[in-house]
Amino acid sequence: MKAAVFYGPKDFRVENVEVPKMEPTDVLIRVKACGICGSDVHTYKTGIMGRPGFVMGHELSGEVAEVGKKVKDIKTGDRVIAIVVQPIETAQGCGQCFWCLRGQIQWCPSIAHKPCGECEYCKSGRFWMCDRIQRHMLIGYGKNGGYAEHVLVPGAALNINVFKIPDSMSFEEAALIEPLWGGYRWVMMAEPQPHETAVVTGLGAIGLSVMLVLKQYVSRVIVAEVSQKRLQLAKELGADIAIDSSKEDPVQKVIEITGTGRSFSGKGGGCADIVMECSGVPAVLKQAIEMTRSGGRIVMVGLFEEEVPLNINRIIHKQLRLISSFSRGRQLVSQEVREAIKLISSGKVNVKPLISHTFPLDKIMEAFEVQTKPEQSIKVIIKP
Repeated sequence: MKAAVFYGPKDFRVENVEVPKMEPTDVLIRVKACGICGSDVHTYKTGIMGRPGFVMGHELSGEVAEVGKKVKDIKTGDRVIAIVVQPIETAQGCGQCFWCLRGQIQWCPSIAHKPCGECEYCKSGRFWMCDRIQRHMLIGYGKNGGYAEHVLVPGAALNINVFKIPDSMSFEEAALIEPLWGGYRWVMMAEPQPHETAVVTGLGAIGLSVMLVLKQYVSRVIVAEVSQKRLQLAKELGADIAIDSSKEDPVQKVIEITGTGRSFSGKGGGCADIVMECSGVPAVLKQAIEMTRSGGRIVMVGLFEEEVPLNINRIIHKQLRLISSFSRGRQLVSQEVREAIKLISSGKVNVKPLISHTFPLDKIMEAFEVQTKPEQSIKVIIKP
C-alpha cells in the first residue's frame, strides 16, 4: 500500500509499505480521508513529536476492509472513524500500582511493552517501528496512522476506538469528527454556563470547532485572530464579535466589550469568563491572562513551539484556573465522540465550511505547506 512516511522536518516520502498485519482482535480500515492536525504541522515544521520512519495522521475516516475473528459489532464495509485511544486489550492496567490507584492507567507499568529485538526494525535500531511496540502506541502518534491507504486499529471495539458514521455524512466531514470531539471535550473542561462570555484565540480548524461548540453553551462568543480568511469564516459561522488582532489590541477590545476587571493587584484586564487559547502563540497566552476575569478559566488548547515567559503573580492574584487540554481519560471518550457525531449529523454544527483544501496522498508535501499558511487554509484533507 502507499503511505506518506515521515523522515524529518519538511520531509515526507510517499512509499510502498506493507499492509499492517492483522490479529484476531483488530480491524483494518481503508482510509478515505484524513485531516492535517495542528500537532502534525508542529511535527512537520520541527520534528517535535515525530520519529523518522513512521506514518502520521489521526483525523481519519474510511471503510472497514477487514475484521478480526474476535471483533464484535463491526463488519466489513462499515463506514467508520478511528479515535486515538489506547487499544482496549491493553488499557486495563494492574489496578494496584501508583498510577492505577489515581485513575491514570495509561502510565501503569503493566501496559508498557518492549520491542521484540528480533525484527528488521529492531536490528536496524528503529525499535519504535517494531510491530510489538507499535501495537500499543496511539494511531498517528508513534503507531502508523492515516496518511496511508490503510490503517490498523488494534484491539478494536465499537464505540471505544471505532465509531460508525451515518450514511448522510461524507468521509471529509467525518474526518472532522476528531477535532470537533476535541473541541467538545475542551469546552466541557471549562464548565461553561449559559450566562457567560467566552473568548477563542486562534481560529484554525480546532479554534473554529471550539467556537462552534461554545455557541451551544454560552451566551456570547468573542473570537480573535490575525487571518482575514479565518475571521470571515468565524463571522459566517456565528461568532458574536470578531477581533482582528492585526489591527487592534485584543485585550483592550475585550475590556471594552466585557468591562474592566478587578483582582488582588488592583483594576485591570477584561472580564471574560472563559478563554480558550487555541493559537499556541506565547504572546497570545499572555493576552488570555489579561482578558480573563478574576476566578475565570483558561483552557490551553494550542501547543507551543517555544517556552512562554509568564507573570505568575498575575495568575495568582486573579485566581485563574489554567486547564491543560490533554485528555481527561478513556472513560469519557465514548460519550464525547458520540456527542460530536450527533452535533454534526443533527445539523447543529456545520463543519463543511472548515474544509478549505483537499489533496491526494502523492501531494502531501504541498498539502502541509498550504496548511502552514493561515491566510490560505483552515483544514486541509488528505485523500489517499
